[in-house]
Amino acid sequence: MGQTESAPAQTGPSDQEKVMAMTSIEFISALKSACGENDLVRFGELWQYIEQKRAALHPNFDAELINENKDSCIRHLKFAFRHTNTSWREMGVRICKTFFHLREAREKFVNLNFTSSMMFLTMPEQGDEDNSDDVDGAGKEASAKQEEFQLLVAETLLQMADYEEFAEELCSTSVLNFLCIALNQTPAAVEIATSTFVKISSYPENLALFLSGSVGDILDSFFKSTPYKRPHHEEECVQWAKDISALSSCAHTMGTMIRYGYVCKVDRVTVGAMFVSKPNSLRLVAELVRLFYWMCRTSDDLFETIKETAPGHSGESLEGVDTFLFLLVQLWDKSVTLQRKLQNRNDLEDFLIDDIDPSRKIELDSEEFKDKQAYAEMCLCYLNCLWWLLLPHRQVCWRLRNFELKDLHCAFELREQNLLQVCLGTVRHLLDLAEVQECHELVSFFAEQLLNFVDMALQEKSTFPDKQIPLLLEGLSILSLQRGMQSMLAEFSIRDKLASLVHAWHKRNRTVQPWRVQLSVLRILSQVAVHPSHRLGWVAMSNDPAEVYPPRAEFEQELEALVTGRYQESFKTIASLLLTMFQERKFQKEITDVETTFHSILDWWYANTSARYEEEKLAGEEPPSGGAGDAQATAAGRHTQPLKQKFAICIQRIAENRHLGSIEALDYCAPYECVLALSLFSRLALEPKFKRLMLEHALEPLLGCVCTGIWAEAREAAATLANLMWMPDLDRDHLVCWLKFDGSATVDAANVLLPIKAGEPRRVKIGKGMYRSTWGMEFVKNSCITLHPDGFKSYSVPSLLTTASPTDTFKVTSQSPYHWLDEPPHPRHFTVTCWFYWPLNTDANSQDPSVLLQSSAPERLTQIYVSYETEEDKQTVKAVWTLVDHTRTERALKTPPLSPGWHLLALVSSTNRCTAQPFNGTKFFLDDFGVKLENVWVLNDFFMVGNDISGKKPFGLIADFRIYARSLSTEEIQKMVQADCTDDHPDQIARRLGDMDAAKILAQRLDVPDSAAESLRALGSLATLATQRANILNVCGREALRLLDSPLPMIHRQAARLMNNLA
Repeated sequence: MGQTESAPAQTGPSDQEKVMAMTSIEFISALKSACGENDLVRFGELWQYIEQKRAALHPNFDAELINENKDSCIRHLKFAFRHTNTSWREMGVRICKTFFHLREAREKFVNLNFTSSMMFLTMPEQGDEDNSDDVDGAGKEASAKQEEFQLLVAETLLQMADYEEFAEELCSTSVLNFLCIALNQTPAAVEIATSTFVKISSYPENLALFLSGSVGDILDSFFKSTPYKRPHHEEECVQWAKDISALSSCAHTMGTMIRYGYVCKVDRVTVGAMFVSKPNSLRLVAELVRLFYWMCRTSDDLFETIKETAPGHSGESLEGVDTFLFLLVQLWDKSVTLQRKLQNRNDLEDFLIDDIDPSRKIELDSEEFKDKQAYAEMCLCYLNCLWWLLLPHRQVCWRLRNFELKDLHCAFELREQNLLQVCLGTVRHLLDLAEVQECHELVSFFAEQLLNFVDMALQEKSTFPDKQIPLLLEGLSILSLQRGMQSMLAEFSIRDKLASLVHAWHKRNRTVQPWRVQLSVLRILSQVAVHPSHRLGWVAMSNDPAEVYPPRAEFEQELEALVTGRYQESFKTIASLLLTMFQERKFQKEITDVETTFHSILDWWYANTSARYEEEKLAGEEPPSGGAGDAQATAAGRHTQPLKQKFAICIQRIAENRHLGSIEALDYCAPYECVLALSLFSRLALEPKFKRLMLEHALEPLLGCVCTGIWAEAREAAATLANLMWMPDLDRDHLVCWLKFDGSATVDAANVLLPIKAGEPRRVKIGKGMYRSTWGMEFVKNSCITLHPDGFKSYSVPSLLTTASPTDTFKVTSQSPYHWLDEPPHPRHFTVTCWFYWPLNTDANSQDPSVLLQSSAPERLTQIYVSYETEEDKQTVKAVWTLVDHTRTERALKTPPLSPGWHLLALVSSTNRCTAQPFNGTKFFLDDFGVKLENVWVLNDFFMVGNDISGKKPFGLIADFRIYARSLSTEEIQKMVQADCTDDHPDQIARRLGDMDAAKILAQRLDVPDSAAESLRALGSLATLATQRANILNVCGREALRLLDSPLPMIHRQAARLMNNLA
């Protein structure tokens, strides 16, 4: 249908006044008439004349126009934008744009396929292609008109991108293709097209469509081909200004695509060149910093990203890296200085100048000023977060040592909600990374800042946005997984403050479901509660070993309410596990009575551990509700990876510099709950009655968790393995001290003590060792072994090797002796055994006694020794075995003469209450010979082995020295006498772990301080097995030497213990 030519309509005030006086119904009727007559001129005049009334009665009059029941202007606008004539279409699109502010209008336009109809404007009309070569005539005019239409469509799309009703249409192939074409072929539209991309990409669900339309490639092509340097000719500056704006929007869109994990190729050389050129546009610099931040944050090899971005990059050359980092430092200093000026509102002359047109001033507090200030804050925020990303990397950090980088807290001062979200998101991301855990000062810095935010949010007139509270708490949740931070949170009184925070937040946000916030708080408190000093009575952070945090009685009441109340499964699981851990009386029963409980927790843990992340992800299981899986699932009913496969995954992750974090694991596993379960296992593993149960059912899953679990789970799994080797016997033997003397004089294979060597005891000569091996240590003058500085008592077992938190010292872990789950050992129920080589004294001229054991100060009783008496013939020397009892009486024993060679000494102390040796007194054995001493007891206090304090009474050659916290039966003593090899020795747990390549697995978790401390403790215990020492030295000797220089006291001490046991 063609356009009807009509005489010019009468113009003048009278006609305009008539239109202005029309009601909405009358105006719609006039539109109907104009459309019926196909009168474009009249149609346009009507809208022109009514414009003033629409503005005066905005938005009510517009609403009347589109909401008339029988008729509305929408049908007449549809007539216009669907017209076959482009002039009608143009008019229809321009008028439709003015109704976008009404939701009802937007919905109707969507139903009428407004976008598709509008896109026809971008197509050349029939005949235009024939005139395309007519540069001076109609072709040029048509080309100009076509460009005008393209600009109109681009502007309309940009306006539509502000409304979610149009989101689906804007992501159509035709729209994306048009925007890409406009970007590459219509210079005047580049700014509009890229701005539209920015708005569309603000909805992450739209980004997948960008890939199918190759939008990323087109943006990259535009990004690296568009000139960004200011032109010399002023006439070129207009297009340059549009290009700068377009480049800024382009960088923003590419950064958004990278942020959400969509492949977007970015030319790193161009990024580096832009930084070097120091663009005049603050907006472009801010968007460039944001783009580079996301490039670095998502990079698999951050240093490689920096190297390829640096100017002058070529192959493996590092030329330009220092220059590039220095440029970033300069930009950072400039940003900090500018931020201080903006805060103080002084010295802003340079800032109050338009970046594109330096001749134009900007008014203070104008919208233009506020926009520029927003970009200044954006640049500061992303650049600050970029430094946080870079600092944990050694290759970057040491290069920054001379650049005086400072003020890295500035981003935390920003209060704009989106920027605060970037800061909190960066911190949350970093706290989950292995390399960041090594930077204790950086982690502490983040902790202080997060806790400052908590205090800020608690203020009556808080400037901290409620919307960011969940993100703040998630950051604290990850922080709470670290043992050092658990102590810090307790000192901060985190329980009371979080309770107040949640109450205030919920009061202000009653329409928002609080479960996410409440779950984060519960996770934080649960992790703080399982810190060894907060749950283990013998690991005290103060003089009161009973002190725990959170306050136990109140906390247990809250947990009981969670278990019985109508809460999600995650709440119930955490509460139930904590209550089980706190109520240790449940496990003060025979093993048969608690075995079912143990297996149910073990099965639940193995079904939900982060060590199964790859399996769960591969299986495509639905993410558990709130992070917790099906508590009824059992390990037996699920596909399980063999240990070798898990180790292969571990090695692959290391090779790819990829570590599983708690955030990622939450999609398929329950890492917080599993840390609690493993904390319970680590406690039970210390108890003799649970060791065999764990050896048979939990060893491989625990090693698998060390392989592939998140670092917090790996820490607790390593702690459980280390605790299994603490007092390592499987038959409740209560072996509390075991000096094998199989190569080192200061290795306690019971993993209870840290013996100290004095002097230089001699290793046994080849061919003379016990067990036809190298077991044996000869004590000579001025040599001895000190078991414990305060003396060792079998009923009061030191707890210094029961846990290893990076910031602790042995003083902290040995505030009080170990607290037994069951009844503690009786002070008079103990056994001392030792193999010795006869004759003892190699110095034929010495008549000094040979002292085996001496008690602690102040008395320093010589408890077991051999004195030498000359017979009447003055040639024969008689050896007399002597005990000093609890009344300080020396008791010489009549014993048969001994033949040269190895013999077993055993001293058994007992009372009538003992079932193995039911009598009051002491039995002294030399091989098969025994002496019974009624009502005589040796003092249960052992300080020195192999000599006395003077150093002049060495005992001689001994091996396999043991102290048991129980009375061994005569049959057990006889079995030890008959043993001619080490097959039945009480180190079966260490041997099983050695057979399973535990050393190689534990060595992979020395990257994070928390897991490193416990893995070193486990490796140190494993190194008491001579057959494992070479293997351990091979897989982690170099790393252990490096950790000797760790500033964290417990890591240094555990590394030193490991190296001592390997020596």
